[in-house]
Amino acid sequence: MEECSHSLNNYRMTRSLDNWKSFKKVVKNIKRSFFDAKIQEVANKSCGPWELMNWISRHKLPTTKAIKHNDCPYLSPESL
Repeated sequence: MEECSHSLNNYRMTRSLDNWKSFKKVVKNIKRSFFDAKIQEVANKSCGPWELMNWISRHKLPTTKAIKHNDCPYLSPESL
C-alpha cells in the first residue's frame, strides 16, 4: 500500500508518462497479490475449490432447431 502511495505521489510531482505507467503497474501487482491472498484464504478455510465458485450458476442449454422436411422433424439420425 505504501508503495502505491509513493508511486502515485511520484507521478503527481512529475506528470510523466513513464511514472504513470509505473503507477499502473504497481496498482496491478498490488491488486493481484491481494486477490491471490483472498483466494488462498478461502481455499484453505473451506478445504474445497468449489466454494470459490459460488458465483457460477447452471446455464441453460442453447435451444436447437430440428431439421424439417415437409414440416416433419427429423429427431434422430435414423429418421434421416
